[in-house]
Amino acid sequence: MIHIDATDKLILKELVKNGKQSMKEISAKVNLSPTPVYDRIKKLENEGIIEKYAAIIDPEKLGFELVVYMQIKLIRHQEELFKQFAEHIMQFEEVVEVVMVSGEYDALMKLYLKDMTEYNDFVLKKISKIDIISHVISSFVLSSISGNIQAIMPR
Repeated sequence: MIHIDATDKLILKELVKNGKQSMKEISAKVNLSPTPVYDRIKKLENEGIIEKYAAIIDPEKLGFELVVYMQIKLIRHQEELFKQFAEHIMQFEEVVEVVMVSGEYDALMKLYLKDMTEYNDFVLKKISKIDIISHVISSFVLSSISGNIQAIMPR
């Protein structure tokens, strides 16, 4: 684990709130001049703490009304099957996140879909065609309570 100080944490919190802020804006909020803020941000980037800058897109405004989490169980718990599964899943544009997990299921997928028709098509035309999948459970998001990336900030 890489150690960061209180000022680095403040800078990270500001970047999480708004990654497009200028050095001048950030420096005013963390009580440093722009040059040290710039140097600290470069250090955080070089150490891999800041991986990239990205826009957060509202899926509903693009017509994706349905968010689904799918628990996937494979026919066997083998590394080769995990690789095959990953190759299949990476082709599907509906899938926005996949994690391999421990427990009763092998994978958890997050999907953004337009509606139940698109969900049905995804299951019947894509998921059901992957013969290494033995079982699927889908959970439909009713509302989102938290999506705060700041929860991962060091304390």
